[in-house]
Amino acid sequence: GCMESTCGALIGAVMVAGILTEGRGTPAVARALVRSFEQRCGATICKELKAFHRRAALPLPECVRNAVLALGDVLPDAVKE
Repeated sequence: GCMESTCGALIGAVMVAGILTEGRGTPAVARALVRSFEQRCGATICKELKAFHRRAALPLPECVRNAVLALGDVLPDAVKE
């Protein structure tokens, strides 16, 4: 946690999507998840989400919530394919 890399909640959402879609189209699903998560949170990098360089941090539960919501945005379309 709090590293200079991709948010763990987002990584988890991509892994869940890969399992639920049985790997079909995982790169496209991952890109869509990243876009949705970034729109919700404003960033995908943990350090940026934790706002070491800003005043207000996005709490971890909010990152997890947004990752689940992003998965919900993307997954119904991915499962249909």
